[in-house]
Amino acid sequence: MKKQILTIALKYTTTNRSKINLLIVLIGFPIIYFIYSLTPWAKELFVKGNSNLFIPFWSGVIILHWTSVVVVKAFLKQENKKLRDIGYGLNTKKTLVLILLYFIVALLVFGFTEMSLKYVPIDKYKLAGLSNFFPKTTAQRVFFIITVFTAGFCEEIIYRGYVITKLTEIKINKWIAIIPAGFAFVFIHGIVAITAYSQFLFYFSFAIVFGLIFVSSKRLLPNIIIHLLIDLSAMMAIFQAILR
Repeated sequence: MKKQILTIALKYTTTNRSKINLLIVLIGFPIIYFIYSLTPWAKELFVKGNSNLFIPFWSGVIILHWTSVVVVKAFLKQENKKLRDIGYGLNTKKTLVLILLYFIVALLVFGFTEMSLKYVPIDKYKLAGLSNFFPKTTAQRVFFIITVFTAGFCEEIIYRGYVITKLTEIKINKWIAIIPAGFAFVFIHGIVAITAYSQFLFYFSFAIVFGLIFVSSKRLLPNIIIHLLIDLSAMMAIFQAILR
């Protein structure tokens, strides 16, 4: 009898801890990212257009992303689970292959962009008007390669794999679970994502589509690959500033 009581108590404690962990990721993480979007260097970059802060700002985002993944892995470990339990089934060797293939594709896109820019004139006024979400210099494009991999990998692990899986574990319908996960995804993109209707719609639609892909396939790899390719294409946004 005593053993049964201890087992029930342990299960109850584990369940409560799991719910708290979910709230930390679903609500706590987006709040941290949102606050980061209000920092002076974020305002300097996106409001005042100081592109010199592109690399410092995105460096902070990279740190936040990978820290979030470390925290999620720790939460999973508490429940004796691993990344494969939330849809990421690649082992270390296959993950390294994924990274290698990504960097090959990214360097090809980078090379194409750099070569093309040698033969087309850039309108400095159009360039100044281009959103500072996009890389405008060679150095920024090199750094952007790392930023894209971080976003594509970490965001899918956290806001599709972990959040949707954990929501379904507390008896929320898997199709409904896509919605709160989508809102969390929007908020990690900061104040810009909620102050402009078009931006909110873009990020939320993105989240819903990727949520549907994950729920349908139960695998994160398709999401990660598509996410990487979409974000990587932003490297070529510089072509919008071509002098015509």
